[in-house]
Amino acid sequence: MTEVIMILVLVGPPGAGKGTQAKLLCARFSIPQISTGDMLREAKRAGTLEKRYLDIMDSGGLLPDEAVIGLIDRRTAEPDCSNGFLLDGFPRTVPQANALDAHLAQGSLGIDAVIQLDVPRPLLEERLIHRRTDKRSGQIYHLVYNPPPPGAELEHRADDRPEAVGKRLDAYEAMTAALLPFYEQKKLLRRVDGVGTPEEVTQRVMSALGRPGSGGE
Repeated sequence: MTEVIMILVLVGPPGAGKGTQAKLLCARFSIPQISTGDMLREAKRAGTLEKRYLDIMDSGGLLPDEAVIGLIDRRTAEPDCSNGFLLDGFPRTVPQANALDAHLAQGSLGIDAVIQLDVPRPLLEERLIHRRTDKRSGQIYHLVYNPPPPGAELEHRADDRPEAVGKRLDAYEAMTAALLPFYEQKKLLRRVDGVGTPEEVTQRVMSALGRPGSGGE
């Protein structure tokens, strides 16, 4: 069987469902998910994140380019990325996009598609503010749409609190204002309606990639 290298970028505001879609798409294409958010939270838990970056994260801000690019460069050099990968949450700025292009060009590679999940801001706010995580299992719940079971030990992430959510969304909109036109000009951008069940959104993504229906490669 011929191995196909698939490199995807999944973008969208906080609460758009990028994490859920990333897992579903990675299973379809048998590629790893690279989530900058997950990597940063792991570094935070492990105590390896610099305090200045920790303070930015806790206040709902976005980290500077050099902090994120270093993580991406190291992660994509690992063996499980040899047949491709999906980037979740990176790049968010044109300088990051240019840095990613330069990194991929070293291996004569390029991005296959950039998938933008579109979700109205009021729904994003509702999704984020009511989101909770079970400290013991790591399972994510929503107090309205997917309530936790009795006895769950819930954590409300600092960046999901009302005072931080608005700042996160504002920062995302400001930082990505130039990114989508950048990828649109390169004819890589695929805009997808992110409202609906995870399965419905996945079908829209697959159609946008020219691969409607279910099943992998």
